[in-house]
Amino acid sequence: MVSFYSKEELQKLGLGRLGHNVLISKKASIYCPEKLFIGNNVRIDDFCVISCGKEVEIGDYVHISAFVAIFGGSGVSIGNCCSISSFSSIFSESDDFSGRSLVNPWYPENYKPGYKRGKIVLKNYSNIGSNCTIMPGVSLHEGAAVGAHSLVLGDCHEWSIYCGCPAKRIKQRSRDIIRLEKEFLESLGEA
Repeated sequence: MVSFYSKEELQKLGLGRLGHNVLISKKASIYCPEKLFIGNNVRIDDFCVISCGKEVEIGDYVHISAFVAIFGGSGVSIGNCCSISSFSSIFSESDDFSGRSLVNPWYPENYKPGYKRGKIVLKNYSNIGSNCTIMPGVSLHEGAAVGAHSLVLGDCHEWSIYCGCPAKRIKQRSRDIIRLEKEFLESLGEA
């Protein structure tokens, strides 16, 4: 049994944009598919949830591992050559659990004064480890990487590695992946 949609089945999903060589598991859930814009060479694995309140844009050569949840109520942009590891969650909106706001979708926003919202941006070469949580308004700048089990509350600087709860910068990241990507694309005749 093939677990990914065929090209013909993908075209029937009504996606905003569908690049070539896209693999989406039949076990993934996509809400508001017309707001999902997918580039080339993208793989979305089993049990992923992608909820597109606003546009969710996925670049080229992106892998979204099993059990990832992307809540795009305020938009999400994922650049080229990015990966999101299993069980990670991306929240572009979040309730305030301080007790100063009501929580859950049943209450109007005027009863939720602490409600947070902000587009999530993952620039090219960003990577998110397993079991990470990315909160509203965060940007992972080019080449930023987040280690497993991290809680990201603020922006991550380019070519840096972050870990922890909350995530903190721990060291510089190598830029060798740019050269490796160029060599790979040249081997395909795409560069």
